[in-house]
Amino acid sequence: MKKVLDEYLSELPLVITQALDGIHNPAARCVIIPGTPKGKARPRMTRRGQVYTPSATSTVEALAKAVAISQCPAAPYDHPLKLDLLAIMPVPKSWTKTKRAEALAGHIRPAVTPDFDNIAKLYCDAMNNVLWVDDRQIVDGRSIKCYGTMPAAILWCWPAEYP
Repeated sequence: MKKVLDEYLSELPLVITQALDGIHNPAARCVIIPGTPKGKARPRMTRRGQVYTPSATSTVEALAKAVAISQCPAAPYDHPLKLDLLAIMPVPKSWTKTKRAEALAGHIRPAVTPDFDNIAKLYCDAMNNVLWVDDRQIVDGRSIKCYGTMPAAILWCWPAEYP
């Protein structure tokens, strides 16, 4: 797991990796969900008034949960937590080599959909009963979007300690 994480992080700009507290915290649990990060879609409503989650969102949540279960066999945390979520987005193929290099160097950030809060919502909901009992336990969190050659969502969570 450490080798895979190092592979993802080695291609990111230093400014991004320095902003992540979870990397340096020995108590942090880490989960890597490969693939382009997705955002949670709005709930939909049938003509009869029933509310449901779109199937695309349900599918991504189930996949993220399955990956997390395979990577984190420990019992879920049941106390307040801190969270770092890193969404590594793919660089658009239509970009020039120069613009692509700037994006990979961290000079251009992905101010594109999905919104950072929708990404956090999807992955936090997916990690319920895997990393934590319920995502309401997250009392301090950060969501960062950046470009990279290997798209993924990487989560670190650890106990929140107050002075």
